[in-house]
Amino acid sequence: MSCRNDVSEFIKRYGISARVEKFDIEVSTVRGAVKATGSPPSEIVKTLVVRVDDGYAAVVLTGDRKVDLSKIAKVLKSRTSRLASYDEVKEVTGFEVGGVSPLSDCVKSLRVIFDCKVLEKNWVWCGGGDLSTLAYVSVQDLRRVLQPIVADVSRD
Repeated sequence: MSCRNDVSEFIKRYGISARVEKFDIEVSTVRGAVKATGSPPSEIVKTLVVRVDDGYAAVVLTGDRKVDLSKIAKVLKSRTSRLASYDEVKEVTGFEVGGVSPLSDCVKSLRVIFDCKVLEKNWVWCGGGDLSTLAYVSVQDLRRVLQPIVADVSRD
């Protein structure tokens, strides 16, 4: 899939309140993002790509939660759901696993699900498009632009 994935340009185009920061350490995991930002895992969101019966979906959830694939299947009325492979993530989003940003045209083009816990936050850190970049973004703006399905799709 060919999409524009310039995170800074996406932020500007949609008038999103956010800032992008490049770090000297890898921030491709929640642990790395916590170390770099000093924020707790509940203020970091991860964007996962899930394969369902009729395509792919992007799931955004806080770093202190785990995705529940059976809940994803139920929300999307799919018989099956599984995490996308590394190759599928790259093909569908244009990003490497660990660098997927919800601030992109590729992710916006998918069905997007926000775990309901995300909406408990005003601001969160999310992937910035590569393994050493994060964006600090307004959850309200992210919701406005991505128009996600909001559902309980996580577990402790």
